[in-house]
Amino acid sequence: MITLGPLSFAAPLALLGLLTLPVLWLLLRATPPAPKQALFPPLRLLLNVKDDAETPHSAPWWLILFRLLMAALIIIALARPSWGPQAEPSPADDAPLLLVIDNGWSAAENWSETRRLAGQWLDQARRDGRLAALILTAAHPDRQAPLRLDQPVNLDRRLQLARPQAWPSAYDLAETRIREARAQAFLPARMDVIWLSDGLDQTGQDGFARELSDLGPVRLWQPEDGRVPLAILPPEATPQGLDVRLQRIARPLPRDVSVTALGADGQAIARADTRFAADSGEVRLSIDLPLDLRNRITRLQIDGSNSAGAVHLLGDQWQRPRTGLIEPEGEDGQPLLSELHYIESALAPHTELVTGDLASLIDNDAAILVMVDSARSDDDTLSEFVEDGGVLLRFAGPRLAARSDDLLPVVLREGGRLFGGALNWDTPQRMAPFDDRSPFAGLPVDVSATIDRQVLAEPGTAAPDRIWARLEDGTPLVTAERRGNGWIILFHVTASPDWSDLPLSGLFPRMLQRITGLARTSDITPATSGAWVLDQILDGNGQLSRPGVSALPIPDEQWSARDATALTPPGLYRLGASLNTLNIATARTQLTAMSADLQGVRYMNGMIRQQIDLLPALLIGAFIALMADILLALALAGRLPRLPRRAGNGLTALLLAMGLSGLMIDPASAQPIEGSRPQSVEAALSLRFAYVETGDASVDQRSREGLTGLGFDVRSRSAMEPAPPHAVDPAVDELIFYPMIYWPVLETAQALDTQSAERVSAYLQSGGLIIFDTQDADRAFTRAGAPHPGLVSVLESIDVPTLSRIPNDHVLTKAFYLLQEFPGRYSGSPIWVEANPDGASRDGTSGVVIGAHDWAAAWAVGPNGEPLYPVDGGDRQREMARRVGVNMAMYALTGNYKADQVHVPALLERLGQ
Repeated sequence: MITLGPLSFAAPLALLGLLTLPVLWLLLRATPPAPKQALFPPLRLLLNVKDDAETPHSAPWWLILFRLLMAALIIIALARPSWGPQAEPSPADDAPLLLVIDNGWSAAENWSETRRLAGQWLDQARRDGRLAALILTAAHPDRQAPLRLDQPVNLDRRLQLARPQAWPSAYDLAETRIREARAQAFLPARMDVIWLSDGLDQTGQDGFARELSDLGPVRLWQPEDGRVPLAILPPEATPQGLDVRLQRIARPLPRDVSVTALGADGQAIARADTRFAADSGEVRLSIDLPLDLRNRITRLQIDGSNSAGAVHLLGDQWQRPRTGLIEPEGEDGQPLLSELHYIESALAPHTELVTGDLASLIDNDAAILVMVDSARSDDDTLSEFVEDGGVLLRFAGPRLAARSDDLLPVVLREGGRLFGGALNWDTPQRMAPFDDRSPFAGLPVDVSATIDRQVLAEPGTAAPDRIWARLEDGTPLVTAERRGNGWIILFHVTASPDWSDLPLSGLFPRMLQRITGLARTSDITPATSGAWVLDQILDGNGQLSRPGVSALPIPDEQWSARDATALTPPGLYRLGASLNTLNIATARTQLTAMSADLQGVRYMNGMIRQQIDLLPALLIGAFIALMADILLALALAGRLPRLPRRAGNGLTALLLAMGLSGLMIDPASAQPIEGSRPQSVEAALSLRFAYVETGDASVDQRSREGLTGLGFDVRSRSAMEPAPPHAVDPAVDELIFYPMIYWPVLETAQALDTQSAERVSAYLQSGGLIIFDTQDADRAFTRAGAPHPGLVSVLESIDVPTLSRIPNDHVLTKAFYLLQEFPGRYSGSPIWVEANPDGASRDGTSGVVIGAHDWAAAWAVGPNGEPLYPVDGGDRQREMARRVGVNMAMYALTGNYKADQVHVPALLERLGQ
């Protein structure tokens, strides 16, 4: 590569062709050989005739110069010139490029700009003829590609699939990968290192910078001040609602932010605004809500920010059900000796406590009622309360030991059990470890808590599923029974220290906290171990989805000290009936700017090499010049209609101007305009599949990954070579260029506007294929036969013909593979196609395929071709899903071709006619 100020040439040897221009000049100026003279006597009669005709011996000089200019344009274009600002000098122009990209949660705020700049550096390496290596600092340990040199065009494909992760960058792991690659000679000793950072100071950056500087000087880019990451720290519960803390990297510019509280259905419950002052890195805001609305909040998120740090999930511990304490009769005025004192101390941090008589508590809509032995009541209202879904928590005592009732989970034996008495040889008992099926599973047993007295269950009445806690000798300590829609739970000891030390232990409030979770769920889920298991993962864009990566269970005793990592990603974790959340930001989080004195690092301050490719402009100019030359040649040969002299001179000047206009084309005009969607041109020039954008980042990401994986399968199994997929919006994009469009339909999907509906209908009538996928075959039964609301809204707005279940002999069953089922991530749901696809424009093929199997998740692959999402039927079902995708692609491109091929006799008869 040669650089001349802002002008550079990627293939400078092609400029040697300019040396041939003088030779070309001589060839064009050379006259043909003189004709052989022969004497013809009659010509003497014309000897003295005046000859005023002039025949040139060669082309005019200006035409030759014009043709030389056209040749020069082609030669310069072959040298692949580009124009741009003077780039920073590379430490070694021929050194391979090492591109380091921070793709942790804090990079999501500026990911589009980061990926754009990374693409520019890879394109520059391609122009320079250099190899490159790419390392993502937050790559999952199980999905890391080998760190070695490769062609920049291959790395650019990986870059297009890369996305920000939901955990911080792991610089120690990235440092180890570089060290191992150098030890195995996968990386050379000298490299040109470009580090596209997220601007956040994180653990391990100093050692990582030293490792990079050993390869050569490091140039580091940081995002602009207005694009620094934001994070929501754990809120604090207040009597009025929630007190929320927000953090950012302190910057000199103020910034306005809004926080929205969302419910489980995604509906906004409350919104609050605040402002970061100049040079401030933290701000507080309050969300004031009554308890009933506050308990509906499942997440807080910063509006306009799409990172995992800008979302804070709220689990069971943040929902405070209203708990009613039934007031005992005849209190003696000594609160520290009251049983309710210990219950209040244990439940106060987790619930809203209300004390009163039974009638007033039910009128206050209490979700849990606590009844100690001295507050015992036989009111029928209690039974109605439990039947309607309430939780009744009872504690034993002398009155219950003497006489039981019907509001108990087990039948009690009359009389209590006494340990350690003067007439008893037994010693006080301790608690046994909790069973995995118990809601208390995972809680460590307090060995210091002893039980002196308890009420006993009659043998045979305490089924194993009703016993939630036992003593060491196997006798039940806590029993429970589902009654109607509610629960009855009994502690076989008192709520005060009279019968046991349990109320004095730290285990007591944790057990009661688990019980309060029953006020928010309809059933309990048996725990498989004493550890929290990932239930839903929070992705890099702050959206919840099913786990697509393996996550380690988190032991309950380690939960409070656990931070989000690649192996324990943020999201919702479940242990039995309890649901907990692991978030990016914790109470210990402090966002600070990256150090300005990292070893061997030079900061680019946002300046990066940006080149404008002159090749398109030069080729366009050469083509225009060629057309002008043809017209000039025809005019000089007299093959064009004769024009007046002035008109002829004007036409000549116009043609010359057209030929020279190629040099005056603004090179930037060949580049995509900011904010435009130039993908229609790309789709027209290459085979591409497309997917419809839904607005849900996780669904759109899965669609892109799925069609990318389908493209790999089609390329490896057939002669088709589809390019990377495009995201389309029917409202603004032209659909006709895509043979097949994958449309994930959400339940919240709305009817299309008139313009979008007309565009989709025209696409179907022109022969296109749309795959509508509701992606809910695993839970469609919950609608009890009702149609998918989003699918109904979409189909009602477009011209879709009558549908029917796909027949066994449909072309889709034999377009490439022979299939009888069409599984995806799920299977078993019916597939629908057009009932009579005999329209002339569709040539007897169906324009729609409707299913619910989540095909995109089964097709989806990562940068190295590894599957990204689990499939219900394992590898066998994944392979069948890939075959379904290949059949769909073939069906979209070949139509009813296979329908003719399978009828060989009819086809031969047709040919014979």
